[in-house]
Amino acid sequence: MSNIAEGFERYSSTEFKHFLSIARGSAAEVRSQMYLACDLGYVDQATFQHLHRECTEISRLLGGLRSSIDRKSGASAS
Repeated sequence: MSNIAEGFERYSSTEFKHFLSIARGSAAEVRSQMYLACDLGYVDQATFQHLHRECTEISRLLGGLRSSIDRKSGASAS
């Protein structure tokens, strides 16, 4: 969330897209850490599955937002 806010305040769609990519990478980091937490017994399998699905959806939404900015930028350049 912080990466998205920071990128939004940069006044540049290029920088905003960059920070959306950073946010998506952070979501991948969280998924990676969740595997470790599950392996170490900090979360059960059901919790892991739920949180993994949520993180995957967040990554998908971030990618979609980034793509929509690309489409909007391309449309205004025509």
